[in-house]
Amino acid sequence: MGRRRAETATTTRNAGLNAAAGMLLPAVGFALEVAMLASFLFWGFRQPGPWNLLLGIGLPAVVVVAWGVFMAPKSARRLPPGPVAVASLALFLLAGLALLAVGATILGVIMMAATVLWFTASWVLQRR
Repeated sequence: MGRRRAETATTTRNAGLNAAAGMLLPAVGFALEVAMLASFLFWGFRQPGPWNLLLGIGLPAVVVVAWGVFMAPKSARRLPPGPVAVASLALFLLAGLALLAVGATILGVIMMAATVLWFTASWVLQRR
């Protein structure tokens, strides 16, 4: 009787953890998307000469359009889940590298670490 009660408590605790993670992961994913755009914007404006305006505004704009057309959940042209995951991972890591390239080392490392943690947590949650 005690064992059954312990199993029920563990199952209830795991269900609560999955529900919390299910609500938290999309919010963290959105925060990563915003950070990615800010990283590309920062990188672009740190470039020399007249290119800084074009890159600072243009690169984030291109990323937003591509994301909206090919990776947005309700897009009519959305790619299959595998390519969406690979493309988003690549974009998030490129954003971290862009920060590293302009000397924002701590921010770049945080961006890349948060990306790896978020993708790992998403993968683990999907496997359950």
